[in-house]
Amino acid sequence: MRIFKWLFLLALLAAGGYFGYKHYTKKPEPPRVIATAEASLGNVRKVLEATGIIKAQVGAIVKIGARATGTIKEMNVKVGDEVKRDQLIAVIDSRELRSQLDEAEARLARANAELSQVETVYPRRIAEAEAELRLSQAKYDYAASTLKRQDELYRKELVARDVLDAARRDNLVSQNEVLARQASLVRVQTEFEKELIKAQRARDEAQAVIDSANTKISYTRIVSPIDGVVAMVTSQAGETVVAGLQVANLITVLDPSRLEMWIYVDETDVGQVKAGMPVEFRVDAYPGTTFKGSVDQIYPQPEIRDNIVYYQALVRLDPAESSKLRPEMTTQCQIVVQEKKGVLVIPNAALKWIGDKQVVFAVAEGGGVREVQPKLGLEGLNETEILEGLAPGEKVATQIVLPGLAAPTINAPKANRPGGGR
Repeated sequence: MRIFKWLFLLALLAAGGYFGYKHYTKKPEPPRVIATAEASLGNVRKVLEATGIIKAQVGAIVKIGARATGTIKEMNVKVGDEVKRDQLIAVIDSRELRSQLDEAEARLARANAELSQVETVYPRRIAEAEAELRLSQAKYDYAASTLKRQDELYRKELVARDVLDAARRDNLVSQNEVLARQASLVRVQTEFEKELIKAQRARDEAQAVIDSANTKISYTRIVSPIDGVVAMVTSQAGETVVAGLQVANLITVLDPSRLEMWIYVDETDVGQVKAGMPVEFRVDAYPGTTFKGSVDQIYPQPEIRDNIVYYQALVRLDPAESSKLRPEMTTQCQIVVQEKKGVLVIPNAALKWIGDKQVVFAVAEGGGVREVQPKLGLEGLNETEILEGLAPGEKVATQIVLPGLAAPTINAPKANRPGGGR
């Protein structure tokens, strides 16, 4: 009887334990998938994010000033106008300069008249002096010949002494006359040279004054030296400008096709940036537009901002797009470091950290979930290349709840300092 009681008590305890276990023990809940994506063939690229600024190239901004003093007579442009090279954009009153030009032209006319007179009169006087010299030389030659003949006759006692003395006097007179005519010719020639130089100098000086006046008058017609857009106008018709040591700036013209961009690359990223890499960027003025360019060079001189070291990369812009841009615009840039096309990719949101492992939760057709640790390739901002572990078309969880575990960490990019990227 006592054995029966003990068996009965053991049965009750066993039954109570069983029902207690069934009551207080629940089956583990399966992972709950909230959102999925599909592994598919696509493009992935690694980019560095940075900030930049639009700058004008050397010579792209031209400040046009006035080199003439006077009142602005015409101002033919306003801010925003397109101008062409050599287009007349402003005129300064030139009446005073034209008056000076008229005086200089009158002086030139007088100088030319004096030069013409010198070139006409003196050659005639020289010709007359040469003719007189030739005549005197002929007389002297005749007198010398006569003296020689009379001297021979006198030696033979065929003529008297008086005849010989007369021949000697005639010869001496003729000789002196030749010397006088020679001196007169030299004097006229010397005067001609002096007067010719004087007249030519007067003509050249008058011409120089005219050239200077014409140059100053040309300064009153202000033209654009380049094709571009008027960026600034600092004067208007009726105002007086004074040319001095520093040329007064009247108009600023910008060539929008000659812009470039300076990107400030974080020191941790600068080793990845190479010349020729494509760059895409946006500006606040055109939020829906993506502009393109390419890295031209990286300057070796660092620039420190807020205790962070940056290196400046120079980006050449597409001239077809740069007409919309303006100097000093701030840009948000992506430097394309590497790009792969037609590879298997999944969204970065599907990559989770479980402890120190980076995994993907593959979702089966029936809803089952399996943990996969894939081999990763190129990692971009939004997608990552899958080298092994998944197949095209396979679904992966981008949002998932794992009961009993802390929420898995999404494979988000690590925080970067301003200007950096991945």
